[in-house]
Amino acid sequence: MIIVNLKGGTGNQIFQYALGRHLAIKNNGTLKLDVMGLERANKVGDIYRPLQLDVFNIQKNYATEEEVRRLKYPYGIISKAWRYLGFKLSRDKNTLFYPSVLKRKGDIYLDGYWQSPLYFDAIRDTLLKELTLVKPLSAPAAAIAQQIKNSTSVSLHARRGDYVKNPRVLHDFGMCTQGYYEAAMKKIEEVAPSPTYFVFSDDIEWVKNNLPVGEKAVFVKDPAITDTEELMLMSLCKHNIIANSSFSWWGAWLNQNPQKRVVAPTPWFDHQPFDPGLLPPTWITVPKAL
Repeated sequence: MIIVNLKGGTGNQIFQYALGRHLAIKNNGTLKLDVMGLERANKVGDIYRPLQLDVFNIQKNYATEEEVRRLKYPYGIISKAWRYLGFKLSRDKNTLFYPSVLKRKGDIYLDGYWQSPLYFDAIRDTLLKELTLVKPLSAPAAAIAQQIKNSTSVSLHARRGDYVKNPRVLHDFGMCTQGYYEAAMKKIEEVAPSPTYFVFSDDIEWVKNNLPVGEKAVFVKDPAITDTEELMLMSLCKHNIIANSSFSWWGAWLNQNPQKRVVAPTPWFDHQPFDPGLLPPTWITVPKAL
C-alpha cells in the first residue's frame, strides 16, 4: 500500500498524486490518499486548501486513520518523535529529487511536495488520461476553450496574491517581475507572431496595467470558472508563459502540443530548495527578476 499525504493547493496535490501513482504502478500496489491533513491545516489556522483531486479521473482511494497511523507511525511515539525532530532539524520538505524514493518497496507513507517530473515522467501517458475532468467544462470555460482552439493561444499566468502580501512567502519564493513577463512574451513571439494571450491571474488589474498583452488578450476571470477548469484551459493553449507556481507548471506540463514553447522563470524559488530538473530541458528559462 502506498499512502500519499495531500497538502497545499491544486498543483502541489497533483505532484504528490503523481509520485504515489508511479510507485503504485511499479510495485503493483494500491494507492491511497491521506486527506486528513487538509482539514487539520484549517483547524490550526494554516492556509486552508480543499481537496482538488476529486474532480479528476484519478484513482480515488482514501486512507483511513488506522491505515495512516500504521504506515506513518509504525513504532508509535518513537516514530512521532523521530519525524518531528527530523523536520525541525533539516526543514526538508522533500521538494528535491531523491532517486532512492523510486526504489522503495512494500508499504510506503509519502509526506512531501515531490516537485520534480523525474518522479513521474515514466507514466506520463497514464497521468495525461487521469488528469482530465470528470465533468464537462462549464459553459463559460467551454467558451474560452473554443477561443483557445481557434487562435494562436498563449496562456500567461501571473501569480501575485500571497507572493506579494505575505513577507515570508515573498522572501522564500520571490516573484516574477514585469521584466520577466515582457522578456517571456518576446520569446513566445519569436515562434508565434501576434498571439492571443489568455491571462490567468489573481490580480488581473496588475496585468492590464503593466503588461503589453494587446487588445486581443482574453482575461479569464469569470467566477463560474473553477481553479481546475483554469488549469485545463492553460493546458489547451498552444504555448505557455508560467509563473514560479506549481499551478501553471502543471498547465504547461499537461499541454500536449508537440510544438509548444514554454517559458518559465528562474530561479524557481529565492530561498527555498528546488530540484534543478523541475523545469524540463525543452522549456525556455528567463530570469524572474529582470
